[in-house]
Amino acid sequence: MELSKVDHAKYPFTVEAARYVKKRDLRIEDLASRDYAGIVKRARERIEEAIRYGEVGWDRDKEREYKVEIVSFPISIIMVLSTESNFLGKRYALAESKRAYNLLRVEKEDEKLVEIASSSFNWDVKTASETTRQAYDFALSFIDYLKNAPGFHDYKWKLVNRFMIDRYVFLMKDELARLIAEEARKHIQKRLEEKIKVKLPPTLTQAVNDIRQLLSTHRELIQAEEAPQMVVEEAYPPCIRALNEALLSNRNISHIGRFTMTSFLLNIGLSVEDVVKLFTSATDFDEKLTRYQIEHIAGKRGSGTKYTPPNCETLRTHGLCPGMDDLCKRVKHPLTYYRRRLRQTKAGRVAVKSG
Repeated sequence: MELSKVDHAKYPFTVEAARYVKKRDLRIEDLASRDYAGIVKRARERIEEAIRYGEVGWDRDKEREYKVEIVSFPISIIMVLSTESNFLGKRYALAESKRAYNLLRVEKEDEKLVEIASSSFNWDVKTASETTRQAYDFALSFIDYLKNAPGFHDYKWKLVNRFMIDRYVFLMKDELARLIAEEARKHIQKRLEEKIKVKLPPTLTQAVNDIRQLLSTHRELIQAEEAPQMVVEEAYPPCIRALNEALLSNRNISHIGRFTMTSFLLNIGLSVEDVVKLFTSATDFDEKLTRYQIEHIAGKRGSGTKYTPPNCETLRTHGLCPGMDDLCKRVKHPLTYYRRRLRQTKAGRVAVKSG
């Protein structure tokens, strides 16, 4: 099937979208014109969304603005390259791939995924309706499957755990969407490892400087969110230690206290099941309600957003800070505290005493 202009906007990493941009014969100096102000604005928004939310946005309004959406993608690539930040490059590539995954998995036409995978990545893929295995949605060559699946650590992605016939691995729609999104991430990441060789017009130079500043203010929290996924209680910040002790002692914890504890534990590696078990000691424990709330915070329900704990200022405002130690005075977020304390940990013991 042939992809539409809206499809190009949704999936700007495709070869069809690249051809569309190439036909416009756009030069970097053209971006100084007011005619391209909307495109530059959207390119900047894409990067800001990646920094703030970890995912580039999409909504119905962008279908009507498909031209802006398509062309803004390569401009955003140039802008990210101009920041000379490998950290931002990786985050931006991942943010674009997350958008692609969330759009691909809800596409009504299965043939669209086949078209994107085959035309842009040269994958040998077909819908399962072309085979005798109707329980699945797609069949993908095991060679193409192995290009991306090993990067996923869940046991279900191991080739030995997959259903195969001849040289094809059978997949559900969500799984093929994940593989395409991962290939898109690598494709974008490769582009962001190139060297920028163009002089930017003043409008883009200012936008790049603003992006650098935004990244600087958000980098600490981003790194805290990406902290090593391991649980070391000795590295808990004082606020989390106090909440944990209150929970284990069956003392009442406020709503924001429970949210803080739950989001913190989920972000350092505990599963939903682990956190549910922790709350069983609460006097008002209701397993069904507790599980629902934890799954919502984990991003498995509702909007799909995985929440992080409030920052230190908010926790102090709500009376959840029991007192700061020396490290607290140098950070602004409990996840940042945890990440830094882990660096001081050796063989499961903290090398530097908490205050």
